[in-house]
Amino acid sequence: MKINKLLLYFNLFFLQSYLVRFKIGNFPTNLQEVLIGLQCLVFLFAIIKNKTFLQTIKNLKRHWVILGLLGLTLLSTALVPTENKIDFLRHSRFLIISCVTSFIFIETFKTSEERFKAFKIAGIGAMVFGFFCVAYNLLGYNVAYDHRLLGPLDAAVYLGYYLTPFFIFFAIEFFKDTKVKSNLLYAIALGILMLATVSMGSLTGSLIVILLYLFKKNDSKILKSKTARAIIGAICLLVSATVFYLKILPTIQTNYSSISEREQIWTTSFSLLKTPKNLALGVGFGQFQEQYAQHVKAVLGHEPLDYYVLQPHNIFLLFIFQFGILGFTFLLFCINRNLHNIFSWKKDQPFDFRILANFLLLYFFIHGLIDTPFFKNDLLIILVLLMELSLLKTSNKTLEN
Repeated sequence: MKINKLLLYFNLFFLQSYLVRFKIGNFPTNLQEVLIGLQCLVFLFAIIKNKTFLQTIKNLKRHWVILGLLGLTLLSTALVPTENKIDFLRHSRFLIISCVTSFIFIETFKTSEERFKAFKIAGIGAMVFGFFCVAYNLLGYNVAYDHRLLGPLDAAVYLGYYLTPFFIFFAIEFFKDTKVKSNLLYAIALGILMLATVSMGSLTGSLIVILLYLFKKNDSKILKSKTARAIIGAICLLVSATVFYLKILPTIQTNYSSISEREQIWTTSFSLLKTPKNLALGVGFGQFQEQYAQHVKAVLGHEPLDYYVLQPHNIFLLFIFQFGILGFTFLLFCINRNLHNIFSWKKDQPFDFRILANFLLLYFFIHGLIDTPFFKNDLLIILVLLMELSLLKTSNKTLEN
């Protein structure tokens, strides 16, 4: 299993390898897909060699998140006609890669300690990629008009979404044990990179999750210090002022802002949901962009800011459009379990990786109110992995047996 673990560490460190795109014959692919394909072969060889193949297959029934997402996709495909087959195939590849990677991760790293280590490697990889993005933009490549950090990506918010879970991870790890200064350094570096993306969802979501952790921990010296409380209050005020200045004020003063664009997207989305079939079954897996482009002008009564919108910028709307009312119910169930796990955790209980994963998953749900991670190779892998790690009924102890 050693080679399997090393390759998985490599894949977690280079989650952005999907940016290296090429063709094998006439088939378009990327480095991430090739590496995940190799990971599958190595994993299969490892479980056959260790004579755990049948047990690993039996373990699949425990992965109800993966089975749920794949089942909803198959049901949606069977019930709703696919208009844009290219978008369908692209989203299907994203989901399959994410589910396979998450399954291999959990079946390979079975202890809380192993999972901490693996996620730390992924976090260091995110930090390295963030610094690469800084160099990429400083060299004059793909520079945004507003100078937000985005590197080779097509939007700064994607980079912010990718960096933030790891910023939260290292911040919580530092607050858990302030003697380990490396976690603080990693958190500071990722925090600065995250700020450079000027993603309000990242900034606000991470602040809420970290504050919730500190209040749940309850015995933190940070909360007992008047100075620390004053600093936290000042940060909250700063975040609120930044959101107002960069997001709300431009909406009032100009005809365009990210909020203005979201307003058009949400208006069109709710109009689509007025059709009973769309509400019950969705518009089809990976079909939102096609449906939006067809209906947005008629709904708004004028030219929209953008015709091509990958997703509805809201995770609730996304699950309804992808999977219908069953998908929406599935999401609510996941959120309910996530909140239950967080608020039922007591400070005198062990803080294993499952508890930490719940805090990280909560960030995705908070940021998901204004964006969605479902259409990006790296983000979807992290989301499915965190859902599996935090919501599975099986404990780490059971997994080790």
